[in-house]
Amino acid sequence: MRRLVVLAGIAAVAAVAASAAGAITAPPVKFTDPTGDNGTAPDIATLAVTNDDNGLYTFTIGFATPYTGSDDVALLLDTDKNFSTGNANLLGADYLFVDDFGAHSFGVYSWQSNDWAATSDATAAVVVSSDGKSVTFSINKSDLGGSTSLNFFVLSSDGTFDTGHVDDAPNNNRIFTYSAQTVFTLSPGASQDGPAKAGGTWTVSMSAVRSDTRATVGPGARIACKATAGAARLAVPRHAFASGSKAVCTFRVPKADKDKKLRATVTISENGQSATKTFAATAK
Repeated sequence: MRRLVVLAGIAAVAAVAASAAGAITAPPVKFTDPTGDNGTAPDIATLAVTNDDNGLYTFTIGFATPYTGSDDVALLLDTDKNFSTGNANLLGADYLFVDDFGAHSFGVYSWQSNDWAATSDATAAVVVSSDGKSVTFSINKSDLGGSTSLNFFVLSSDGTFDTGHVDDAPNNNRIFTYSAQTVFTLSPGASQDGPAKAGGTWTVSMSAVRSDTRATVGPGARIACKATAGAARLAVPRHAFASGSKAVCTFRVPKADKDKKLRATVTISENGQSATKTFAATAK
């Protein structure tokens, strides 16, 4: 537990939470830590990390036992992924983000040659859940030297940082690694609506365009097809990407549905984002 000792005595500095209203957030990457190894510290069980399209990192720490009283939790970040820079006793950590539950305050520090020094926390925020079972740290890459890939670990303490009073995740002086995900939205692109033939099929297609590259997505994405004739669902004998980027859905139209109004939706999804197009036809 050598890496814990150097954290003792750091005074957290209060800051105002920053918001990222309207930002698009990537799907969280999840990590786990064994429970029952915490002594009297809050027992770290899970971590989830994500980022948004404005560069805001969010780290959510889940506990098996409540975070309360005089507890502290610290997030240490090796933003250049170089063990030989930053704090050598803390696996090369360049930044320290620490919350003090009892003082209701937090601080952000950077490693300066041989000690931690308070640094910019303009984008930093900490949120503790009402049941004490999770703490969420958020900070923009602009306050972390613009880092887009980093190593990190988490320490929790009952306030003493002594042996038996601390939990670390991951265990045994190891680290987690996270790389910022490319975040984008999808919007419907070109579409085509074929004729609907009773006793035959109805084929519709669409493409989806990424907001970041303006390119259409292809076979790596997922297609969802749904169609109805009144309240009845139509079978989907085929769905696939054609010509690289066109999602094609084919529906089977029973003879009994002649002259009925048909309605279909096609959805293309990738990296947690989706685009949907609605189609309508009358079976002939």
